[in-house]
Amino acid sequence: MSHEDIRATPVSSEPAATAERLGPVERASRVDSWLGIKKSFAFALAADDYEAGWLDRLSKAAKRIRELTALDPDTALYMMLQTATNETDNYSAHHAMFCGVVADLCTAYFEWPEAEAVAVHNAALTMNVGMLLMQNAMSQQVAPLSSAQRLRVEDHASRGVEHLKAAGVDDTLWLEVVRRHHRPVDEGESCDPLTPPQRLAQLLQRIDVFTAKLSKRKTRPGSTATVAARDACLDASGLPDATGATMLRVLGLYPPGSFVRLANGEIGVVVKRGEKAHTPIVACVRRADGGVISQPMLRDTGSRLHAVQRSLSADDAKIRLDHERALGARG
Repeated sequence: MSHEDIRATPVSSEPAATAERLGPVERASRVDSWLGIKKSFAFALAADDYEAGWLDRLSKAAKRIRELTALDPDTALYMMLQTATNETDNYSAHHAMFCGVVADLCTAYFEWPEAEAVAVHNAALTMNVGMLLMQNAMSQQVAPLSSAQRLRVEDHASRGVEHLKAAGVDDTLWLEVVRRHHRPVDEGESCDPLTPPQRLAQLLQRIDVFTAKLSKRKTRPGSTATVAARDACLDASGLPDATGATMLRVLGLYPPGSFVRLANGEIGVVVKRGEKAHTPIVACVRRADGGVISQPMLRDTGSRLHAVQRSLSADDAKIRLDHERALGARG
């Protein structure tokens, strides 16, 4: 399957239509809403112990993330990817949110039952509660992992399940997806056909890889969107399997928030998914001669002049964005 054959698919026509009608003030408020939920979710996720109030705080934040994602999927992806490629503080919380957003978009595309969509969303947000502080530390760490850290990574899924049970989680599907999120099928277990826990864990495993590839670390910049897609969505023959093809349809080859260079030499940030996976809508912020475009110019990359030439990492782009202006370029 070539990228020309893969069409980017919005979650639903209604949120997309709503987003199209937004003016500058409404767009600005959505940027503020995502900045706010990033902070509140990081607070909600953190815990010294998993007392009764933890699950209530987490549930409220999880519901808000789903609401904002459904309201404007492109802004959700843009804010999550920009966070992943530019920030390393609170890595664990930001990575969990990014996974939760992508999981919502994929389950909506699959039209899976609501109970499954909620379970994989909650699992995405909590899959690493067994090593939150260590995961944050590892994102800043220059030295290789120690033996103790490797052991903690190995058992963090089962440890996370225990934390969630202690906090009062009794959704067995949620718990099973967390337990399986690195190894969807247990050794010797049948997978033909996949059971719901296996299927949801398989999706989450792929999302986890994709978003982690995009994320910045102390020791390296985030990968470009095309590299992340290659590593997470394609098989050994270079073709997407069913899950990979779905992720490419839902996210596009150049998801909102990623930087690209166009055929005419301009550099811009993707602000909206296009009709096809390789034809996003881009807000150009730098001219071909390197000059800054103070008021981002909207480009439809379906035209030959403005076709995407290649994906850029945030470090390659070297641009500090005004998110309100960039997203406001959509009109």
